[in-house]
Amino acid sequence: MSLSWINPLYFAGLSLLALPVLIHLVQRQQTSGIKFPSLMFLRQIPWREKRRLEIRHWLLLLLRCLLLLLVMFAFARPFLSSEHAPAILDLQRSDSVIVIDRSYSMRLSDSWQQAQQIALRLVDEKQAQDRIGVIAFDDEAEVVSDLTENAANLRTVIERQAPGLRTTRLRAALEQATRLLAGSNAQRKRILLVSDFQAAGIARGDLPLVSQDTEIVAHAVKLADSANTSISAVSVTPSADGASDEFTLAVELTNHSAKAMQQRLDLSLDGRVLAQRELNLPPGAVVTQTFSGLSPAASLVRGVVSLADDGLALDNHAYFVYSKQQKLPLLIIEGSRPRANQGVYLESVLRLARDPAFRVERRSWNQLEVTELSSWAVIVIDDTTIPGGDMGTALRDFVAAGGGLLVTLGTAQQDNWLSAGDGFLPGKPLGPVDARSGAAFGIRALDADHPLAANRDSRYASNLSTTSIFSYRMLQPTAGDRVLAYYDDDAAALVERQLEQGKTLVLTTTLDPHWNDFALQPAFLPFLHRSLRYLAGYDAYRREFEVGDIAYVMRYARAQAGSDAIVAAASAAPLIVEAPSTDIVRLEREQALLPIDEPGFYQVHRATPAEVEVVLAANIDPAEANPRTLDVARFVEEIKASARPAPPAEILTRRQAADYEQQQQLWHLVLSAALVLLLLEALLANRVALNRPLRPGVKI
Repeated sequence: MSLSWINPLYFAGLSLLALPVLIHLVQRQQTSGIKFPSLMFLRQIPWREKRRLEIRHWLLLLLRCLLLLLVMFAFARPFLSSEHAPAILDLQRSDSVIVIDRSYSMRLSDSWQQAQQIALRLVDEKQAQDRIGVIAFDDEAEVVSDLTENAANLRTVIERQAPGLRTTRLRAALEQATRLLAGSNAQRKRILLVSDFQAAGIARGDLPLVSQDTEIVAHAVKLADSANTSISAVSVTPSADGASDEFTLAVELTNHSAKAMQQRLDLSLDGRVLAQRELNLPPGAVVTQTFSGLSPAASLVRGVVSLADDGLALDNHAYFVYSKQQKLPLLIIEGSRPRANQGVYLESVLRLARDPAFRVERRSWNQLEVTELSSWAVIVIDDTTIPGGDMGTALRDFVAAGGGLLVTLGTAQQDNWLSAGDGFLPGKPLGPVDARSGAAFGIRALDADHPLAANRDSRYASNLSTTSIFSYRMLQPTAGDRVLAYYDDDAAALVERQLEQGKTLVLTTTLDPHWNDFALQPAFLPFLHRSLRYLAGYDAYRREFEVGDIAYVMRYARAQAGSDAIVAAASAAPLIVEAPSTDIVRLEREQALLPIDEPGFYQVHRATPAEVEVVLAANIDPAEANPRTLDVARFVEEIKASARPAPPAEILTRRQAADYEQQQQLWHLVLSAALVLLLLEALLANRVALNRPLRPGVKI
């Protein structure tokens, strides 16, 4: 055995050993003062200070020098190395990492049992001095055992693993194994990859970065041709009839087997089996089953689509929810004697909306009660008069409470236009303006800083420049109004006014071809959809979740429950979420991020008023059920071809030294000895000071 050091440069600090010697050589002798009543009769004799140039307390000096020496030793990080070990690599040891696939595809047939047996066999084959680590992975990689020589512990760790509910990500697993081996100083380093090697587990060209000194050995489980059909997609489409709550369900099924399969498809709504279909699926077939005219019995429906058990039961169930509130209620108000086809273009565009869909009603003012206005998220007043009296007050209260109002100006005269003070309508309407014969006005681009302007989503790009306006009604903006678009002659085309929680938009021309060709232009649909979303305060958010996702619960609640998703701001209590396994999850309202860990229904409480139900449906990723596999040999060769250079020998030498030192940690003992010497030095120095003889002297 020989003594080595990780940080030998710290021995440069040995020059500090001169400090105790200098202290002993230059220390001044103390004198004692004698009190004397009067000095007038005494002659002052100067006291000559003498420096002691000889060392009197050798033991104290040695203790101080030894103390500094031990501190330097501790910082230099000593360790004992074998005299027979090579200077660079430990040629006697092999370091390996078993990377075992625990994605849900490993539930197919006996794939997981095969994977465990392969991993246990690899542990049994190791030499006594070899070290093995274990990583279990799906879409994330977890180090379940660091590099160790203890075979019994490795077997226990492997036997405790089980396939989960997530998908395969081979790159994450291999890069985690590379990081685990990065500190190894063994000459032979291996990654032992045990998986079914699904092709979906890695994207084309998405190769992991490994080191050239690391060998990758693939151990593929043998996949039997298990009869398996999966539910590969489920889509819910609201009825095109804006007044109906019916919806259509489309279910895509995939037969992953090489033989035909007989299957039964069940559809359940709120725990009640609604339909059953017997299916004959050809080999490799992808078929779609459609259920039309489904009518929810309640405001929110929980649906489950199921197949009979087969080779992989996990992919035989899909969950979905449908909420009536997902259709934003919209009211179109027109005059008692509207023009022919006046509302046809507007209503046709609304039927095409999907995110969100609209539940549309058309009425005139005399068909409405004052109390009914709050039932809608958006009201469109299509070229008809603004009411006065109680209805006018109710309309103002509707906007102030957060409702959205779209007003189009045309031939109707406005006698009750309220825009000043606390008015909810922008500007002051004046007379109509007609273009010259054979000419038309154009509309400039929308205000680029406003949410209605074109954004990164091209579906909502509103290019109004191709529109021809033949007539419009002059609207004179007032204080607090925002003009969002102008005509060519600088007159206001689109004006906004905000009142408390709500917003009003006024378009100074019609939504039918009476005064323009706007309804015939491609920009008409995206402009209306985006404007109505904006007025409703609709917060678009994803509706479908898979295991491994993170859901922003408050945004989901608003998207699912539509206009009724009003945050219970009076309550500061955390949100309560019931998971499918009946576990309770508490989330802070400000950071309501919910990890999706299992398929099924998550019931959300306290996100909306008590009468509005919010349920989140989660499913597994259907892509994981695809049994198509990689060309394993080619996959390994591609990784080797892109491998990065191995670290130089001096880095490996330092890693080996750090490994030895970490196991021995001699610096702890050295530092402990230094602390003991520090206490002894303090005691000895105090004793020397007390026993030092004092020379007489005179204090002047």
